[in-house]
Order: sequence, then C-alpha cells, then structure tokens
Amino acid sequence: MLGAEFACKPWRSVALEEPSLWRRLGMEKASDKHWRWRHVGVEMAMKLVAVDRAAGECEAFKGDFDDEYLPNLVERGPSLKCLHIDDYYNDYESYEGLVEALMKLPILEELQVYFSNIIEDRDENMLQSICKACPHLNKLILMYAASFDLECNEDEYSKERIDGEIPLMPKLHTLKLYECELKGEGLKAILDSCPVLETLHIDGYFDKCEMDKELRMKCARVKNLTLPTREWSDIYDVEEEY
Repeated sequence: MLGAEFACKPWRSVALEEPSLWRRLGMEKASDKHWRWRHVGVEMAMKLVAVDRAAGECEAFKGDFDDEYLPNLVERGPSLKCLHIDDYYNDYESYEGLVEALMKLPILEELQVYFSNIIEDRDENMLQSICKACPHLNKLILMYAASFDLECNEDEYSKERIDGEIPLMPKLHTLKLYECELKGEGLKAILDSCPVLETLHIDGYFDKCEMDKELRMKCARVKNLTLPTREWSDIYDVEEEY
C-alpha cells in the first residue's frame, strides 16, 4: 500500500490485478501518533483501497474503524467472514452505525471489537444488538474500555451490563467479553441461547450470590469457562481502607 505498484510492471500486476492476494487484510495503526492525528483520513483511505483490490472477495479484515468509514468498508467487502476492529471510536457515544453496518454482512462468522470509549444511551446492551445483527457468528469477542483507557477511577463510570435476553445463536462456540458487569440473568440468557458454546470468558464484575444451583449446572456444560472474580463491593472495600 506504499507504492509497490509503481516499482515495475510485474509488481503492478500483482498489486492491482490479483484479487485473491487481498482476501485477508491486516492493517495496523500508524506508529507515529502525531502523523495519525493529522492524516487519519489518508490512513482510512488506504484501508479502503486495499479492500477494493480484493474486488469484492475480501474475507477477513483487521484494523481500526469508526462510524464514518465503517459503512464504506462493508460496501466494499460484502463477503467478509472475519472482522477484527482493533479500535472503534465514536465521538457521540452512539453505536447504531456499527450495528447497521454489521447487518449488511450476512455471512460474517467471526467478530472482534474493541470499544475505546463509553457506550451509553441505548435500550439494549451491545451484546444483544450484535447478536441480533449477526445471528450466524461462531466466534464473538467484545472488549469494552477499562478505567485506565478512559483515564478515570473504576467507580466513575458504569461498565457495560450483561443482563438481558439474546437471540438464539446456533453456531456460536466462542464468546469472550471484557470489562463488563455480568448479572445472573445475563449469564443464564447466554447459556440458554448458545447451545454449542464451548468457550465462555467474561472479565469484569459478577456478584457470586447470583450463582444458584441451576445456573451452576448450566455452566458445567461449557468446556472452557472463566467468569469474573471481582465484585463491585471490592472497590468500596479498598476505598474504605484508605
């Protein structure tokens, strides 16, 4: 993407006329943060050009996007099966654009998203929204911003709550959720709606008192299970010590 097509005719042919070479793309952030802030539009344009070179055959993409550029990626890559968004940021803290874009990827199988700011002002949590938009996923990883990402204390913002029903996910075998607040009803909904779930990893907070006998039996069916070990009361206990 930095001019290989201008080196010679054979290189130009490979760069521009071999869509199969562009089916799986991974583009990291620019290492120079100052350059990135000045030329973020250029960086995003490079990613879209790379997807264009796949001529609609791009199956996997890894990089960062936001609401402004994600629709363009989806339009150029309707055949995406694997999408890793390393840094998804929205100035308005609204994620309807992300959900709408995901709905246009009917054969998406694997999704990973890191949200670099707080998610607010929604009737349902992000897990619910994404499961509705992508019912055929077999692997889903959602990473929410932590307190050190937001440069604040742990008790100064509300973590993403996992507490509602989700649609049936018949193919989902791996689900990982980071920096969230898990509720008993949310855990039950996940276990009931994901019949082939083999790996469940949830990091954040969970009140162990919500784990009853029925829920323990459901958890026992998951081969690889990791649940949060922290509770909100732990934060206040530490504060009282100081």
